[in-house]
Amino acid sequence: MILAIDAGNTRTKWAIFGDDGNVQDAGVSLNVELAEFNIPLSWRACQRAIVANVAGERVAISITALLKKAEIAFVCAKSEGETLGLKSKYEAPESLGVDRWAALVAAFKRYLNQPACLVVNAGTALTIDAIYQNAFMGGLIVPGFSMMQNALLQNTAAVNPQNGQAKAFPLSTADASYSGALTAIVGAIVMQADRLESHCQDVPTVVMSGGDAAILMPILTQVFGAKPVLAENLVLEGLYLMESAKS
Repeated sequence: MILAIDAGNTRTKWAIFGDDGNVQDAGVSLNVELAEFNIPLSWRACQRAIVANVAGERVAISITALLKKAEIAFVCAKSEGETLGLKSKYEAPESLGVDRWAALVAAFKRYLNQPACLVVNAGTALTIDAIYQNAFMGGLIVPGFSMMQNALLQNTAAVNPQNGQAKAFPLSTADASYSGALTAIVGAIVMQADRLESHCQDVPTVVMSGGDAAILMPILTQVFGAKPVLAENLVLEGLYLMESAKS
């Protein structure tokens, strides 16, 4: 079995994949709590691990210590010019965030049922990446929903979006700021979907992942007229595919 670990800006997610590629066990920890993380018994059955870390050196040290304690050999995932048939058109492929690359690999191998795909990871930051004809074409990085709300809260005197609700025509400051942040995010996704559709002359599959995906799914379903694919463990699935391909 393979242990995949995805250390994002706020949380570290992990999953254990069996030989059939299905998740056997999974969990999540806040990065600030990794030092006190109790290693699950299920980790002991893993032959090796693969780690994607975009959270910096301190988190890397914590994860390394945990894996050494569990006696699991591991590798750090890296973005590449080509993985499992997916080619990267990034100017410097190795500089692409490894979590983005893993999500793209998973979408390409597991969820792509037509030539075009928009891969949306709604976490602390929102990434919107396009695949067309087995190539990553590029993408956007946008402040995530919570980040937008916090920016309003910290930089304005009388705007508090945290108690707001989504409204088409908000009539309170809280609702206006909450709905504004949500609309900005949805607008970025819809614009990229339109751009991709115009480029490839085909309606792209939209694959959603990340902690805020559940908030966005109902709105995007209304906008697109079709429900996006929800893949809760997209980055972890990509990591598993990248590591299992070496076997």
